[in-house]
Amino acid sequence: MANPSRGPVLYLVIAALVTLRGGFASDQTFVLVLFFALVLVSAANIGLTIFLQIRKTLMQVGATPDPVGRTFLTMATGSILSETHAIYGLVLTLTSGSLFYGIGFTIVTWTSLWWVRKRFKQNLASLPDA
Repeated sequence: MANPSRGPVLYLVIAALVTLRGGFASDQTFVLVLFFALVLVSAANIGLTIFLQIRKTLMQVGATPDPVGRTFLTMATGSILSETHAIYGLVLTLTSGSLFYGIGFTIVTWTSLWWVRKRFKQNLASLPDA
């Protein structure tokens, strides 16, 4: 399994190489509308990540019968949701031609990944001994 923290760095490198010539959008008002839309989607994504990481009964109902599998599934879901912030930043960076958006969304990604990892360690420590 790949290290999830490498994705945001790769996205920034790709964005830096592509945006040397400027962004794809000719109208900057489109970039502003896209930015606010992705900020709203990102905020909803953060809320969903927090909800899935904190709720214990949600994962007990359906996913897997063993608690270790549920813990890893919760961590994997949180990591995937965290990674989407970097993709939002990449889309904005490629559209606008400014690395500012990519760096901002990457900081949100790393913060979210750090929080998911912290919750994973807490959940793993609270598992009953087999």
